[in-house]
Amino acid sequence: MGWVKRLALLIGTIVLATVVGWTGRDTQAASISSLITSYQPQLKTSQEKTSYTDSAGKTQQATISHPGITMSAEQLETMQKEVRAGAEPWADAFNAYANDSFAKKNPRIYFQPGNDIFIHILGPWRSGNYANPSEYVGDRVNKDGATIFKQTIMWYITGDIAYRANAMNAIRQYEKIQSALSAYNFRFATLTYWLAASAEILRATDCQDSSLNWTQNDTDNLTRVFNVLSVTYNAHSYWMNQHQFNVLGTMGRALFTNNYQLYAEAVEATTVNNAGAHGGNNGSIMYQMRLMTKNDQTGEPVSTAEQHVQLIEMGRDVGHAWDDVGGLSTLAQTIYSQGTKVDPATGTISTADNAVNPFNFLNDRILAGTTYMIRYEKGENVLWTPADSSRGIYTQINPAGRGRIDPFLGILYNYYKYDQKVNMNDDKYRPLTQAYEARMPEGTSPDYPAAGTLLFTRSSAN
Repeated sequence: MGWVKRLALLIGTIVLATVVGWTGRDTQAASISSLITSYQPQLKTSQEKTSYTDSAGKTQQATISHPGITMSAEQLETMQKEVRAGAEPWADAFNAYANDSFAKKNPRIYFQPGNDIFIHILGPWRSGNYANPSEYVGDRVNKDGATIFKQTIMWYITGDIAYRANAMNAIRQYEKIQSALSAYNFRFATLTYWLAASAEILRATDCQDSSLNWTQNDTDNLTRVFNVLSVTYNAHSYWMNQHQFNVLGTMGRALFTNNYQLYAEAVEATTVNNAGAHGGNNGSIMYQMRLMTKNDQTGEPVSTAEQHVQLIEMGRDVGHAWDDVGGLSTLAQTIYSQGTKVDPATGTISTADNAVNPFNFLNDRILAGTTYMIRYEKGENVLWTPADSSRGIYTQINPAGRGRIDPFLGILYNYYKYDQKVNMNDDKYRPLTQAYEARMPEGTSPDYPAAGTLLFTRSSAN
């Protein structure tokens, strides 16, 4: 071989090593999206020192990180950097995200400024042409919340001020809410979560137009709106996946307003929810991803050999059961983004040596319940123990729609693969790995952040 050919081969080898990496994983850069602008938003991070009273009645010092509702600053910066570089898997995931109707530059906003029931939220009774005005408004504000979040993510990645204008203008419409009757509708908890998660990023970034920068007035107005909407939900008494929406709203409100006491309450409501029903309708990690030690139909104990974790709402239907995966994963991710650990048994915030990350609470209980569902949806036979739902006993899994895999696996996958650094082909993790990787990039949702490939892939993937 001549020296020219040898030099060409050497250069090719160096380039290949740079693009593919010595791990063998193909991280070749894709074409950079035409949506990316020259303006790159920069995060302003902060640490708010505060205090709270723990479960033992002692005053504890604590810190709230901003931004830190679902996504940490590190995750936000990784996502932005990798998409703007055209790196995979972020580039393909971004292209899919940008094609979501909620992420377009001309999204539909459902808020009706001239309709008083969007300003003064009514209870569930007839008002004019609406049989249930709170449901009419609730459905629309849920869509708007998801749209605002997706516009915010698009702004942060691309730097295109059109997305920021969409998000800020919509939030400022919602800042006009004046009152709400004390009548339950969990969609206003969802709205609170979406607004808080979006505001965290908008508040942490400036833009080319000062009129679209976040102001103290925006913070004050949104805080007031969160307090107004809080009468429509609480973190303890609602049914299964609806419980999780309520906790999401509570947690988002607490973190945005630096209310650590309320945040601590939301953390415990995520893990155990001791103030709620012990079993039945409780949507916490402990009770929704339940270790079955008793047959609730017969009252007989389950033998040690047959004890297993099952996702209780599978007895209802597949869609709402997937909501439990989405809700609990999102809550755990938010707690994790704050660097908060919990007592391994009680689920309360803890700084003790044996404290665990929420994903690892009760021996990786979210993963266990999710794996149980994945196995069933992929056609495996799984043991089901009759379980109380507070609305009767679920004697079997509802088989309707079997085979459905919803886009809520990315949070768990990325945590275990990149942060825990486990072997994702081990038996414990293989169902999650196969289900997630078969659907990459993970899709979006109007109810949860989802889009795990874009939002949660760690920098170490590159």
